Amino acid sequence: MKAKLITVIPVYNGDAFILQTLESVAAQTRRPDRLIVVDNCSTDRTEAIVKGFTKIPCEWHRNATNLGLFGNCNRALDFAPEGDYLHILHADDLIEPKYYETLIGALDSCPGFGMAYCLDERIDENNQHLSVSGKPDGSIVEEKVADYLRQKAEIGNQAFSGTLLKSAGQPAPARFRLDMPILADMAYWPDWGRHCRRIVKVNQPLVKYRWHGANTTHSAAPAIQALVMDEWVVMNLVEGFRPGGGGGALRWFKLKGLFAVRSGIKAKRFREQGNLEYSRKVVAAARAVTGPLAWFLGQLVVEFRDLVVYRLQGRKKHPKNVYS
Repeated sequence: MKAKLITVIPVYNGDAFILQTLESVAAQTRRPDRLIVVDNCSTDRTEAIVKGFTKIPCEWHRNATNLGLFGNCNRALDFAPEGDYLHILHADDLIEPKYYETLIGALDSCPGFGMAYCLDERIDENNQHLSVSGKPDGSIVEEKVADYLRQKAEIGNQAFSGTLLKSAGQPAPARFRLDMPILADMAYWPDWGRHCRRIVKVNQPLVKYRWHGANTTHSAAPAIQALVMDEWVVMNLVEGFRPGGGGGALRWFKLKGLFAVRSGIKAKRFREQGNLEYSRKVVAAARAVTGPLAWFLGQLVVEFRDLVVYRLQGRKKHPKNVYS
């Protein structure tokens, strides 16, 4: 019998946080019909923790070899035909009790491929609040595919664990790229989204995204291509998904300006951490794409944003987060 909701947790050495993640799934008002952990050859206590968890039935699958982060996420996509909904949940993130109830409710009328995503609350290693990704006004907004793709070409925020996919019992229409160690998810959501009959954004923080020193986004940061230039690759890729292949000169100047802002934030964070050489490499790589004008305007935005967000509003900054 086909499941309505399948939750898959891809994991590698996740013993620090996976128990909390499992607890958050067990606490759901609408539990998944199948909870599957796909282990990527962990060498810590992950297996013992999962097999010892009794609050909700949990299937254990261990890969024969380590497939890498997004290779393991593709393994999770293999379960898409076996259910109506698929949720890929990171082993260090948490979901609020009404996560499934709310997101499934927003998509149930969708006749084919669909997607619902919510705001995320960023937390640190100790579950302390850092920030929220948007305005949590409780609204549920249906987005046109063209509008969604426009936002994603601008690298609009979408938390991995905050995304619920409706496969309607069909194979996944796209796979995660294996040549992007950080940005593959930001390329994937619009790739799935362009096949959707319905896309819904839930403006509630129903997932807690955990920032900690072992985040892949931080550990992979030294690669300029992965950290900086893949964002420009994603922008180009997703802009090509848009009807008509994207916009004209003003649209591309806007994208270059947004790329300048995002790259400028990274360069500044590395300067603040004392890594001046790496910061200079970020600037050089990004400016080669943006040109001097878009870069200059982008840095004005970076400084103004830091003034407002961190000085005037007093947002807490994680010391290893180079993305905001």
